[in-house]
Amino acid sequence: MENGKKELLTRLSSKEGELFSLISGCTREPYVECDEETFDDKVMLYFTEEEAKAAAAALAGAKIPVTVIRLASGQMLFFFTNLYAMGVNAVEIRQGEERCLIQLEEIVKRRDESQLPEGTVWVENPQLHLTAIYFAQELRKPATPQTKQRLDELQEEMAADFRKSRFIFALDKEGNGTPMVKMKNGDTFQPVFTDAVEFGRFNRENKFKGVIVEADKLDKVLSREAKGVLLNVTGVNLPLNVSRSQAPAAPVSPGAPAAPAAAAEPAVPGVE
Repeated sequence: MENGKKELLTRLSSKEGELFSLISGCTREPYVECDEETFDDKVMLYFTEEEAKAAAAALAGAKIPVTVIRLASGQMLFFFTNLYAMGVNAVEIRQGEERCLIQLEEIVKRRDESQLPEGTVWVENPQLHLTAIYFAQELRKPATPQTKQRLDELQEEMAADFRKSRFIFALDKEGNGTPMVKMKNGDTFQPVFTDAVEFGRFNRENKFKGVIVEADKLDKVLSREAKGVLLNVTGVNLPLNVSRSQAPAAPVSPGAPAAPAAAAEPAVPGVE
């Protein structure tokens, strides 16, 4: 374990260092697993591209789509720092049959909010982001006999996390309102973001400004045209129906409790 950690830190500090990781085809974000022994939420790292491609091929055999990404030295710090916002707390280095699990805090330190410029509000919802990743990874792979139960469990977790969250809304700088996304079935959703990184991925051309909205105020600021919100459109891209206090709650899956005002549930077909 110490050798793997030492090599990782060496590559992080070297201008010529490189690492390889896996990007989920279900979320367009690093592929995340829950460790079966420690229950750490982890991403996998490899020292060679060949090892990463072999791991991707093994996952493809299990109908889990991933691609390999190369991390150059200048990209590593951002990659590791962003794992905090995703709710990931560990990385696992894989070399052949060997596994080296390293806590994220041993590699990079979490941002200290007290050091932010005065007046800056830092928005992160790591637990919601993580649960949404697991939900999308489960939903968008071939179903198994355990899929429905697993999705029901994740949906319950996601609803609880959602109610405790605050989000970044995008407002057009030219005063043209908020962006909307129309789905293939004609339903319209309003993009919201769990953190500044996700908002930045969407706002690459700097056309929008971010506004913070608490979950319990969501139904009051949501556009009348919107059926709900689209969580992290450039990432998990997960549509969530939002119930409103002045309207009937959105339909829920059989056996699930009705969602209260300003709560959310995945706007996806039921899984049998």
